[in-house]
Amino acid sequence: MNEERVLALSILDDPDAAALPSPDESGRLPALISGLSAVHRAHLTAALRSKYSRPVVVLCPDESGAAALARDVSSLTGEDCVLLTGRDYSLYNAEAASRGAEQRRINALAALMDGAPVCCASAEGLLQRAMPPELFRRAAFEIDSKGECAPEDVEDALVRCGYSRAVQVEGPGQFSRRGGILDFFSPAYSQPVRVEFWGDEIDSMGLFDTGSQRRTESLERCFVVPAAEVLPTLARGGSTAVAAELEKQAERAAKRRGGETGPILAQTLREDADRLNGGAELPAADRYIGLIYGERATALDYMPSEAVVVLDQPSRFTENARSWIKRVTEDVTSLVSAGKLVSRPDDYYIPLDAALRC
Repeated sequence: MNEERVLALSILDDPDAAALPSPDESGRLPALISGLSAVHRAHLTAALRSKYSRPVVVLCPDESGAAALARDVSSLTGEDCVLLTGRDYSLYNAEAASRGAEQRRINALAALMDGAPVCCASAEGLLQRAMPPELFRRAAFEIDSKGECAPEDVEDALVRCGYSRAVQVEGPGQFSRRGGILDFFSPAYSQPVRVEFWGDEIDSMGLFDTGSQRRTESLERCFVVPAAEVLPTLARGGSTAVAAELEKQAERAAKRRGGETGPILAQTLREDADRLNGGAELPAADRYIGLIYGERATALDYMPSEAVVVLDQPSRFTENARSWIKRVTEDVTSLVSAGKLVSRPDDYYIPLDAALRC
């Protein structure tokens, strides 16, 4: 037994902790534990992971608490701990908006779906709407250095995954092609990937530094995850079907009587439909998350069924969750009233009571 495991399990020497029911026996751990400091909560989480060898998901009140707990649990278990947080919804046409938080979240969802040993999630990260897992699996793909694939096909797959073409790759979610050299930056890696093709054969593949453009590590396989959570290309019928529905909604909005919001909304919808029909990226795709995906999914749908779930500081978690839902509701309601949005507030989250029942 390694030192990390011995240390993690030591907390179970306490009689109260040792009395915890086993998830193998009850299927759940219906226990309330109070009076633990932050370091002891991390210690108990590490013990649960070490004792049962199951994935552990810790639901934390906020991002800072989740990050701190993730660091502590990782130190105690010697395993990578995934941090799942929320992101700001893109409801405005901010062309230069950063997708850093969104792409870190995508990477965390991919790890969670793949059975990450420990995941610490904030209240916002848990309740926020996400890409349905089955669509995530369909969009993500792998490149094998020993296989064959046309660079044009990889380009098309990257576009479907929400990657933007650039002259030179500088950040996650970008790709660039120069003849037989294809560069792209998947959120799954800390550096971009360069694939050198000889026809449809892969000559070499590896990570490279954006500054020096030199290879830093060779890769046998590369996993490509979506660059955005809301992708019209993944809707039933693709971007064309989404554009057609937006045009129908624009016609209905233009015919509304009373108030000035109808024409404003119709213009917004037509502009977004034109973007999609022209093959352009939709900067504020989150406006249409309900239309694009239909079914409502969250991080809960990515959790392994056998995971042990720990609710850290239940009262604070509940308070922060309700506060975040209130802010989202107010923002969406305001945009609907201004004629900028057709969505409903509950298009963007799962209710807290429903989440806690899962």
